[in-house]
Amino acid sequence: MKVLKTLAWIIGIILFIALALIFFAPTTMHVERTVEINAPASIVWNDIIRFEKFNKWNTWKQMDSTARFTITGDDGTIGATDSWKGSKIGEGKLQHLSMDTYKSVTQKLTFLTPFPSESDVFFNLSEAAGKTKVTWGFDTRYKRPQNVMSLFMKGALETDFDQGLSNLKSMAEAEVKGPGTPNGIDVTVKEMNFPATTYAAVRKTIPMSRITDYYRQNLRTIYNAATAAKLQPGVPCGIFFTWDRKLQQTDMAAAIPVPEGSKAASGYEIITLPAAQAAYADYYGPYSKIANAHVAIQKFITDKGRKIIPPTIEMYVTDPGKEKDSSKWLTKVIYFMK
Repeated sequence: MKVLKTLAWIIGIILFIALALIFFAPTTMHVERTVEINAPASIVWNDIIRFEKFNKWNTWKQMDSTARFTITGDDGTIGATDSWKGSKIGEGKLQHLSMDTYKSVTQKLTFLTPFPSESDVFFNLSEAAGKTKVTWGFDTRYKRPQNVMSLFMKGALETDFDQGLSNLKSMAEAEVKGPGTPNGIDVTVKEMNFPATTYAAVRKTIPMSRITDYYRQNLRTIYNAATAAKLQPGVPCGIFFTWDRKLQQTDMAAAIPVPEGSKAASGYEIITLPAAQAAYADYYGPYSKIANAHVAIQKFITDKGRKIIPPTIEMYVTDPGKEKDSSKWLTKVIYFMK
């Protein structure tokens, strides 16, 4: 009988503690961690918004080798979704809801297993003196009795966020280093006298996420049309007249140099750029990291007290169809200045 009374007391105490935890434990949880990265916001931004990159530095993928990730939509744009399913991290998805380029991202995190839940996620970026401060935040709500989990999960999430931001810092800083370092590129900037140049081109305002498709759809058509017209087309280029970060669109032309005096024909128009002073960089590497060259040239021009004059040109000297090693791809990036 004494044993039963003791057992009843123990059970009663356990139930009391459980009920107290359910009643007093918060039904909301906020996690926020910050890191300073020695890289411009343009580079850090790309590592955050592209799920292909995000999955390389966040800690959750590293926790579960069985997890399979699927990216749907245009990676790096509003509406894109990163879905996963794994034996340890469960099943869920992360979706981009809004973006303010180089400044902030809001996301919706949805878990289907081990239990259904929805959370709000955000990234805030601020750049100063070539360094970028990144804050990664998380807000969620719990129903009772699930709210008890918040007492145990906050510390673990803070650790995960700290480790993830440390990984992001290492990735972004490696991308701005010089030749011979992991993911490094040569961003040496020089001045040049750009000669007056005539282009066969197709010009249009398009979403930034569609640039690659736009090249694919138009450069071959322009090249074939210019060849048929016996114009001896040169190195394919992208000419960017505007770059609207707020609207995430660009007024650009897929273009190929042709001889002076060439006439427009079916399949292309003629664009002539006058001679001008310019700054340029010979960038070797994959197109995904070409932002480094743009940042270096912009800084070069600003440091000289000069002004950037549109458009900006990217000359794709190396044909990726012939050279498979992306570290050897040469792109000449040119900015006009006065």
